[in-house]
Amino acid sequence: MTTRACAVRALLLAVSLGASGTAGAGEAAERHADWRGCLHRRFALEAPHITRTRAAEAALRACQGDEAAYLTALSASPLLDGDDVARVRPALLLKARGWLIAGGARPL
Repeated sequence: MTTRACAVRALLLAVSLGASGTAGAGEAAERHADWRGCLHRRFALEAPHITRTRAAEAALRACQGDEAAYLTALSASPLLDGDDVARVRPALLLKARGWLIAGGARPL
């Protein structure tokens, strides 16, 4: 992984945890909380009826609007651009899927 990719991942983590060191971090943190809340609610609705893996996939699909709002807020940062966000999106979705399947005990 390149230094730039590591920096992008670190910044995404910082913004998702609510760090306020960058412009728009507050909005990105709010959008992240909205997305995380949507994932949690949708997963809770689906999990009793289907496997946890399928429930996680259903939650990710149902919350695409909140995900898009979060990624848009991230790309508004002066330290990130749309290409950076697009590059880390697959890893972010894998992390969210794992977070749901594991029960959401650790930060997303």
